[in-house]
Amino acid sequence: MRTALKRRLDRLERRIPEPALPPTESAIPKIREWLAAWGVVQEGNESLAETTARGMGITPMELRKKLLIRASGGTW
Repeated sequence: MRTALKRRLDRLERRIPEPALPPTESAIPKIREWLAAWGVVQEGNESLAETTARGMGITPMELRKKLLIRASGGTW
């Protein structure tokens, strides 16, 4: 019985895809580059999220809500 169970588990494990590897480099420089291409530059103590929201013409709270909706599989 243990052998059969081990075989079944081995088969199931082979079906599970390997997890995606995390990116090796930060996306922050790329985001700043995109924003700059739109003419939006970080100001003073402004966070990158605040700069992104400003570039989109929305508040940081609205950006957060949109990202949470998107992360949960919804659309905006």
